[in-house]
Amino acid sequence: MAKTFSICKGKRTSKPNKCKKISSCKVARGSKRTYCRKKHNKNKGVKRGTRKTKRRSEVSKLKGLNKKQERTLKNLK
Repeated sequence: MAKTFSICKGKRTSKPNKCKKISSCKVARGSKRTYCRKKHNKNKGVKRGTRKTKRRSEVSKLKGLNKKQERTLKNLK
């Protein structure tokens, strides 16, 4: 894990709880002291979206086909 560091080194953030140097800063509270960090932290982890299930057509429902059978018929064409 990367060590966090203050963007606005040496600037006081205690009283208004806001950074005066850069507007895109946010005051974060560490275990020992407060420091500035970027407002929009970039998430380095892979974002996984939710899968949308495809609705079966009315024809396949009437034929009594399940998803797997429908998929194999589609691949045959």
